[in-house]
Amino acid sequence: MLPVTADPESLTPPSSTGLTDETDATVELLADQRRRAVLRYLDDHDNPVSLSDLTEHVTLEQRGRASSRVAATGDALLGTRRRVQLSLRHVHLPKLAAAHAIEYDTDTNTVSLCEQAVELLDRV
Repeated sequence: MLPVTADPESLTPPSSTGLTDETDATVELLADQRRRAVLRYLDDHDNPVSLSDLTEHVTLEQRGRASSRVAATGDALLGTRRRVQLSLRHVHLPKLAAAHAIEYDTDTNTVSLCEQAVELLDRV
């Protein structure tokens, strides 16, 4: 038998005291696997990378492969690769760019890491 409590506040989850808006934004940015993969990949490359190369890496990482080309895995990944590219282009890269973690050049479809991403990378 569960004890009866007279205090309704005891049934509410603890509040997120101590969390700032900045912490919330950082947690939200790093909550997605694709955004974390983008940051790690860009951290390994000094020069801007193409959206195509970034898409290939994220797609393969998602499938649990470390270093083989998408073309080598056959046509099965083509649909997945397209979905990943669309989500990167329209969701994840704009969010990272808005947080000043990356610089995304839509004209050349290249992505590079910004200095402000260091804090995020420490948490990845």
